[in-house]
This record gives sequence, structure tokens and C-alpha cells, in this order.
Amino acid sequence: MEQQEQRTSVRLVVVDPDLDAQCDRVEEHLLVPLAESVGGASGHALFTDGLVAFRRVRATLAEAVARGPKVRSPNGRWEHEGLRIVELPTEDTDLLYALLRELSGLLVAPPDLPDPSGVMATVRGTVLTPEKTAVGLVGALARVLSLVDLTPDADTAALFAAIDEGDGEDVRLSYGQDEAWQRLAHRLTMLLTESAPLHRFLY
Repeated sequence: MEQQEQRTSVRLVVVDPDLDAQCDRVEEHLLVPLAESVGGASGHALFTDGLVAFRRVRATLAEAVARGPKVRSPNGRWEHEGLRIVELPTEDTDLLYALLRELSGLLVAPPDLPDPSGVMATVRGTVLTPEKTAVGLVGALARVLSLVDLTPDADTAALFAAIDEGDGEDVRLSYGQDEAWQRLAHRLTMLLTESAPLHRFLY
């Protein structure tokens, strides 16, 4: 049991259409082309493994949404869509952070840097051009990671406790907990709309 706890991390995630749209963009326009273009390159299994890990994370998020419970406003009329407790394998999130660091490094690497395996040339010639698109796609990956790996604070703790104490039943937030949700929603909006997405580590 202890070994299982070391391999997974339980976290609060808001799985809504905005997160789904970011995930679609990352998978379709970044990770799939990367995996296809460098899949056979020696020492760069990171790209193919990253796609597999990303798809596992997405499947886990979808399962959490389907499983519930639903979280409702204090009057019971409105659902806070996709607010869920999710258990993600740390090896998957660690791998995706490693991939993000690798891609960020490629964005700033000098064009004349030695590239004996040809991986950098392949990546630059397929996915990471033009530069603006490259920054946007890598930034989208950073946003997704920030949304599924929020730094805990008093608001996430309050909402986590409310859902956890519901023991699988639908939850109606108190007014204080609903205020925590409003602050969390503002935080998520900032993460989704920040003009410099690679600065997600500030959150």
C-alpha cells in the first residue's frame, strides 16, 4: 500500500471544456507529430513515452468526471462543472514535466548547436515551426500541467475536504466553500489566459 501511495498523487482538478480544448491542442498539434517524427531516434523515447503518458492522464481525468461526485453551489441549482478529486501517477506527470523542459530547451537552443542524432533538426523542421506556433504549443503543454498539478493553497484544501467528506455523494458547497471556488476559478482563468504561458511556474 505504501508503495502505491508513493507512485500516485491525489489532487484537485477542474476538468472543463477549457482544459479539454488545451489537451486537444497539445495532443493533436504537438505530441502526436513529435512522436511520429522522432519515434525511432535513439535516446528520444521521451517524445513517444510523453504521448502515452499524456493519453493516460486524459483517460484518468475523463474517468474522474464520469465517476463524480457532482459539486453544486450553496442553493443547489448550479453545478461547478468538472471539479473533481483525481489520482494521477506521479511517473506520468514527472515524465511530462521532463518533456516540457526538453521542448523549452529546444526553443532557445542556438541553431548551430551540435545535433549528432538529428533529433533537433527533425523537431524544428516539423512541429516547432514557425517560432510563434512553437511557443504557443509548448505553452499549451505548460498550461495543461499547471491545471492538473495546481499548487495547493487554502482554497484547494477547503474544496478538497468538501468533496472528500462527501464520501462519493453529490456535494453542496457552503457559502464559504463557494467563495473558495470563485477564487479558484479566477486563478484558473489566469492560468488559461496568461500571455506568457511558460511562466506557469510562478503559480
